[in-house]
Amino acid sequence: MKKFIYPLFFFFPILLFSQQSNNPWRVIYELSFQIDSLDQSSVDTEYMYLDVDDKVSVFRSQTTHLKDSILSSKNPRALFGIQKSKFRYKIYKDRKNDELICLYDFTTFKYKTENKLPQLVWKIENSKKNIMGYETTLARTHFKGRDYEAWFAPNLPIPEGPYKFNGLPGMILEVYDSKNHYHFTAKGIEKIKVSVNVADQDYTRISDANLDLFRKKIKEKPSLILNNPGIQIPKEGLDKYDRNQRARLKNQNNPIELE
Repeated sequence: MKKFIYPLFFFFPILLFSQQSNNPWRVIYELSFQIDSLDQSSVDTEYMYLDVDDKVSVFRSQTTHLKDSILSSKNPRALFGIQKSKFRYKIYKDRKNDELICLYDFTTFKYKTENKLPQLVWKIENSKKNIMGYETTLARTHFKGRDYEAWFAPNLPIPEGPYKFNGLPGMILEVYDSKNHYHFTAKGIEKIKVSVNVADQDYTRISDANLDLFRKKIKEKPSLILNNPGIQIPKEGLDKYDRNQRARLKNQNNPIELE
C-alpha cells in the first residue's frame, strides 16, 4: 500500500490555474519534519494535500484524504492496511468569511476550533528562485513561536499555502522554519473534480484552551481515545495501551506551533 500512496505524485503535470476560475485545484506537498527537537536524526516525511478554489481551501494529509474517500465510498473494509497519518487534522481556510476552521480526529472524540484567519505579517524580499517551473519570491514571517521563510509564486495568484500559512500575493510553494524542523515543498499541482467544502458536521466545537486541556489529558492517559460504550476493554488492556503509547510519545516533543 505504501508504494501506491507515495511515489505517484512526482509525475503529476504542472498545471496553471487562475484565481478567477471556480475549478478546484490540488497542490501536493512533501512535508519533512523533525519529531524530537533534540535529535536531528528523528526526521520523517509525509505527503500533504492542499485543495483550493476561489473561496475555500482544505489542508490534510494524503492518508487522511484517502481515508475520507474510502469512508464516502461506503466500503470501510478498505481502510485495513492503510498507514496512519501523524497529522490527523484538517484545516479549512474560508477566505470569503475570513475564518479558520480546524478539525481534529481523536478516534472517538472529534473536535473543531473556529477562529479568524491568522493575519501574518510578511516581509517580501527581492530573492528569487525557480520551483517546478514557477518563479517564486522570498518572504519572511513569524508564526506561533517559529521564524519562517516562504517562497511564493505571483503567477499563481491565490493567497494560499500549506498548513495555516496565507496572505501572500501568490501560492506558497515552499515554506520552512529557521531550524528546518518543518519543511513544506510543493511537488505537483493538479486539477480535481470534487468541490472544496467545509465538512464539519460530525465535529463538536471546542475552544482552543479546552482543546489544549484535552490534549494534555490524552497525553497523560492515551487510552481515553478508546472510550467506546459499545466496546468493553479490560483494565489490563487499557493499562498496557497507556504504557506503550507513553513510551512511543515520549520523544514526540516538537509540535509545529510552539506558542
